[in-house]
Amino acid sequence: MINHISIGVNNPEKIANTLAELWGGVAMPFPPSPGGFVAFADDGKGTIVECLPIDVHAVPGTGLPEEEDFSIETVTDEYECTFVSGNETSLFGSVHLNINSPLDEASIKAIAKREGWRCFTANRGRGLFQLIEFWIENRFLLEVQTPEMAEAYENLVTPENWAQFLEMPLPPKYAKNYDQPQVGAGVIGKVSFPPALAGGLG
Repeated sequence: MINHISIGVNNPEKIANTLAELWGGVAMPFPPSPGGFVAFADDGKGTIVECLPIDVHAVPGTGLPEEEDFSIETVTDEYECTFVSGNETSLFGSVHLNINSPLDEASIKAIAKREGWRCFTANRGRGLFQLIEFWIENRFLLEVQTPEMAEAYENLVTPENWAQFLEMPLPPKYAKNYDQPQVGAGVIGKVSFPPALAGGLG
């Protein structure tokens, strides 16, 4: 799963609200970035898109915290990534985002038309699956899928189908190397929660 992604745009507030509209979610300011806004899918899974001013880049911190006696209480602010403005920009980049929307094709295209952005239904692989190319500010590629498109995509894009497409054996799945804890009342992954909270985190 993808929990969140950050993108650089000219108008973060407007783009965050447009994404929230596609999701049926909500947009709010994003304090870590100067002038940033964030779109919440409100899907119960914490899915968000952080919209930053186009000249704001994520810059790594310096140094590393001491591992000895490291805990959740350790302050790591000085080592963390910060959002720094005033960087060079370019029209296009290598990042794009694919999201599912509860809206139908006509509603999605109406939003793009309202904003004056390039938008059309694309038949990827000459009809293997469909998605809508929704070009935010005519520079950032957002691929939007209706519920019907999403179902077809999920059925098609599997490791097994990809290996068949490449005409190669399916590599071993990394999940087989992991200890898969049982998820039950009071436990999410390997994190234990008080029984009173176990049913109230979704």
